[in-house]
Amino acid sequence: MIIHLRAFIFDLDGTLLYTLEDIADAMNLALLELHLQPYQLEEYRWLVGGGAENIALKALPEFLHSEQNINDFVASFRTHYRLNWHAKTRPYSGIPELIGYLRAKHYPLAVLSNKPQEFTYQIVQHFFHHSQTVFNPVWGQREDFTVKPDPATALAIADFWKLAPGQVGFIGDSDVDMETALKAGMTALGAGWGFRGEAELIASGAQIMLRHPLELIKYVE
Repeated sequence: MIIHLRAFIFDLDGTLLYTLEDIADAMNLALLELHLQPYQLEEYRWLVGGGAENIALKALPEFLHSEQNINDFVASFRTHYRLNWHAKTRPYSGIPELIGYLRAKHYPLAVLSNKPQEFTYQIVQHFFHHSQTVFNPVWGQREDFTVKPDPATALAIADFWKLAPGQVGFIGDSDVDMETALKAGMTALGAGWGFRGEAELIASGAQIMLRHPLELIKYVE
């Protein structure tokens, strides 16, 4: 099956980059500051997604769910993450080759993450050199848009490219990404190599299931 798409939006964590260990390490340091039990690495596969505030709501016991506690915890996490975001993070196998192929074919590419804009841009710039010529735009969580699964930012990217949403493929590893794609009227491409796995992606509406990044090539050739 050939998919007639003209551009692609990529999620960041669990799609372009394996970031789980650095996120888990920073989150566990923030938990230890509160004398709370840290989580195991594999548990973070189900805690991440939806932004740091959402992780905090899942990670903290309910009696700490005041707005002030959540804000303080997120600030602590971000302080630790700012120091170690590049310690264990790496692109998934096949991602550099896929991005190189798509760029050679002149597909517009973008990154859309629920990470804060500061982190999103810094990380993409670090792992994808000359990122402005690779991904444009690179957007994280910003004050002027709500986070995924709200489709507003995805739609703004399509508008930036002057493309209809139906001409854009959205690649992500979570239910949040699939919901974003479907709400935006884009093709939902499941990144089965990511944090959550195929079952969640299929259940949340993935229209095409990719088990390795380079599988996308056979759909666009």
